Amino acid sequence: MIFNKRTGIIFLACAVIIAGAIFAWLSRKRLQIIEKEHANLAAQITTLKTRLQNAGQELEQAKADLNDETSAITSEDITALTAAMMSRSNANFQERMKNDPRFQENYYKKIQWILKKPYSVFLAREHLTPGQTDKFIKALTQREMDKGDLQMALQEQGLSINDPGSLVIIQQLQAAFQQSIENILGSDGYARFETYDRQSSIRQMMGEYAAQSDLIGSPMTSDQVEQMVDYISQNNSDFQNGKDVNPNQIDWPAVDEQARKIMTPEQYDFFTRADVMSGSGASRWRQKLNLAIDAITTGGNQTPGAAPAQ
Repeated sequence: MIFNKRTGIIFLACAVIIAGAIFAWLSRKRLQIIEKEHANLAAQITTLKTRLQNAGQELEQAKADLNDETSAITSEDITALTAAMMSRSNANFQERMKNDPRFQENYYKKIQWILKKPYSVFLAREHLTPGQTDKFIKALTQREMDKGDLQMALQEQGLSINDPGSLVIIQQLQAAFQQSIENILGSDGYARFETYDRQSSIRQMMGEYAAQSDLIGSPMTSDQVEQMVDYISQNNSDFQNGKDVNPNQIDWPAVDEQARKIMTPEQYDFFTRADVMSGSGASRWRQKLNLAIDAITTGGNQTPGAAPAQ
């Protein structure tokens, strides 16, 4: 009995020793695998670092090559390239306008669609019938088409817009357009239209402010826009002399004082601090820039940001 007990203990001890040996062997094996994986990973990291360094060097070389190529391009080269691209684009447009009836029709419709928005306030003021509105938009569209046709004709003949012959044609086109509008609105209505039309640049600028004021939760109304347009126009010397509103003649301090009376505090803060991107070119900051450039190029002492003497 004692012998069997000792045998069992010995057997159990041997089993423990064997199990321990197996466990130790497996641990060493696992450690070797981990060390091998670490070594492979380290090698991959080293390879990636090398590739990144090479890529960085190639990028720097590419930048240097680009700088060399860019520095070799003169402003005359850029001007010539731009002119060539515009010439090809204009040539393609002129060709399609002459020989592609479908393109002509679509272009005509596009012009009609574009013109409806800027003249919507005027149309509402005049209380035109649908038929009158349609004739009015068609007259505006024809004016734009005539301008384009004249420009293409002048380019083909190598003439400028200031050529005496060109001025005669422009006067004829203007007379025909005026007659078409008077046929719809009458002579007094045409006078109202002309006033509205000469305010286009400022109305576009104020329209941009109105559109973006919605983002501050206090959108400007069309009535506010028109009040601002009228005030700016009535205090613009070019406009008072029968010309279009001159964006470089705006007395912005006076305009801001008027805006304070018309706008909400939120709108006023936005109007005096923000600068919208208007396709018309009207902008308080652009006026400051233009006046600063004029002062430099002419040697004048005009204070940037101040309106010229009215």
